[in-house]
Amino acid sequence: MTGCFHEKLSVVLDNLDKKQVQIAPTFAFIDPFGFSGVPFALIKRLLSKPRCEVLITFMVDSINRWIDHPDQQITDHISELFGTSDCFDIIKQSPDRIAALCNLYQEQLRREVKYVRYFEMLDYDNRAIYYLFFASNHRLGYVKMKETMWEVDLKGEFRFSDATNPYQTVFFELDPTDTLWPILRGHFTGQEVLTDSILKFVEEDTAFLETHMKATLKRHLDENLPSVERITVRPEKQNGKKWIKGTFPSGVFIKFP
Repeated sequence: MTGCFHEKLSVVLDNLDKKQVQIAPTFAFIDPFGFSGVPFALIKRLLSKPRCEVLITFMVDSINRWIDHPDQQITDHISELFGTSDCFDIIKQSPDRIAALCNLYQEQLRREVKYVRYFEMLDYDNRAIYYLFFASNHRLGYVKMKETMWEVDLKGEFRFSDATNPYQTVFFELDPTDTLWPILRGHFTGQEVLTDSILKFVEEDTAFLETHMKATLKRHLDENLPSVERITVRPEKQNGKKWIKGTFPSGVFIKFP
């Protein structure tokens, strides 16, 4: 099937709705040239279907260049892309339009699905080439997408960073324990929590993975560290079995400084 993305996908969804059947489990990689023809209403409609997730190339530099253009047709494409005219307030209010536009698109996606992250694709001069937005209601799919970004070939021409939190940008080649520890300590300060809760936070609310969590906890178990940098662990797990030092499976109680 060839033709314009929004027209062809609309026909497919219309036909499925008419037959009262669901679309097959779908991973949709949406890679537009520019910003037209990708209306948010259509993305929303696709994400409303069970087991559908999207990876969208978001050409924010192009959007930023054209957002205050006097041509009504161009600005209509931009407002359709975001699904809101709030995007035009950004050019009047935000000193960092790129970040603000990305954050707005992220907010729009989060109204529709539980899991959203976006990534910067950078060249080796640290210039952002474009952004990739991933949106899903499936926790495992979300974790697998993060794993994929951590496995990007660092010897290649490009590299990735996680930009979902503008105050916590993470470059995937950095030692994750250096960055993850202050995030964990800040979130769990003074609390005793199960490893299950820590893992849920790490996987759902940060750029990091279970392996990074375990490495970080092990590093900060060191008794030679000052107390403000050291976790403590109960000798018994939640199920009453003995904790094996240096391991962090489900059911281990961790006390943060």
